[in-house]
Amino acid sequence: MDLIADTIQAFPTFEVREAAFLRAISALLPRSHAGPRIFWQDFSRTLGAMDTHHVADHVAYITANPRDCLAFSTPRQVLLAAGMQVGASGRGRGDRPESIARQFGLENNLAQPIRTLSGGETVKLALAKVNTRAATADRLAMASPFCWLDRDNLGLLEKVLQTYREREIPTRLYTLEGEDDTRLISGDADLGDGWSTSPLFHLAIDKLTLTLGSTLAAFNMPPPPEVRVNDFEARLPSPCLWIGGNGQGKSLMARVISGAMAIRGKARIIGPNGSKITRLIFQDVISQTLLRSFNTIRSRSGGRGAGRVPGIYRQIVGLINRMDRSGRLRLSGPETGTVPTLLETKVILVAVRLALSPGALILDEPDWGLSRSASIAFVAAVVNVSHGLDVPVILITHKPWWDAAVKSRVRIMKSGLEVDGTGRVKSFEIRLETVSHA
Repeated sequence: MDLIADTIQAFPTFEVREAAFLRAISALLPRSHAGPRIFWQDFSRTLGAMDTHHVADHVAYITANPRDCLAFSTPRQVLLAAGMQVGASGRGRGDRPESIARQFGLENNLAQPIRTLSGGETVKLALAKVNTRAATADRLAMASPFCWLDRDNLGLLEKVLQTYREREIPTRLYTLEGEDDTRLISGDADLGDGWSTSPLFHLAIDKLTLTLGSTLAAFNMPPPPEVRVNDFEARLPSPCLWIGGNGQGKSLMARVISGAMAIRGKARIIGPNGSKITRLIFQDVISQTLLRSFNTIRSRSGGRGAGRVPGIYRQIVGLINRMDRSGRLRLSGPETGTVPTLLETKVILVAVRLALSPGALILDEPDWGLSRSASIAFVAAVVNVSHGLDVPVILITHKPWWDAAVKSRVRIMKSGLEVDGTGRVKSFEIRLETVSHA
């Protein structure tokens, strides 16, 4: 971990960190996730800087959303392109994709469409790519890798950093303050009165199967994997933590439970508000909003709950301001017409979903883009307000912070992997099991 610690530069907020990261990579990456206006502003700035930041400035980088720095359809194509770039430069030899994939635990993912990879598999592919690029890179910059990697895979990050250190290439990890912290939040911490109310919910899965990335067949891609999920039934107190390593299927199950994927069979949550739809906040919330103003996001929520959104928003913000131990958040608003910060965007999206009294709320990697203190304040505030509305909360995170504070845990594991002769994954199983506290 000393190798990692030596390369970290920490920032208090996503916005400050992102600005520093973009400067470090010479603005080579227009922010496509922020909408067309921002994209063309970035593009114009990059074009205008060509005299000072030209192509000879070889920067290897991993963005805050690693998928943004992977320009091809499959891991095999990404690794082939990186190897060809190294070979064509005359400064090194590009290894075969199969060899690189084995080093990063991706040997069964080479033919899988990138859009169907898990977040952990995506960042492992990005690490494999920049490790190959070490032969031609002048610098390496990574934005918040700790939001994507579990503790068991931090060795892959160390492997990349060691490769660059051996070549004496400058390296920097642009992180949020405390995001690499592994200290647990104690069960008796002051997380608010609503944390102890613990509404119960019933999670049931029956004869569930699905096709991963089924729409890809229309683009003449290889047949996508079939996924089977074991029958499961449990009555659980909230907040419930879903645990499991990179690529085990946690985010996939979140999309299944929230109705974001077509399935065969049944998957449902019955909470105090009945068998209503479960709402999901994705890890990368920017892609859900394109950084629209508060009023735009609220108006697009529609329905009978739209009028409740500002009140719920203010309630969450008030709790965040009270719980923030750094004293630097001090959220306000929502201000009419303004573009919200990332933290405010997260609060807005939660308020929109809670306004419709869902059966449950799933927060997938809620710490993404937030410092440790901001993450704790945000999650604690959301749990308090959700419990006050009889909405159970499910947390999905690689951070160990919450393990001792949550009321229940479910482990999610991938097993039964079937691979064809070309290395393509044909099918696998996802298993769920309850886990008691030690």
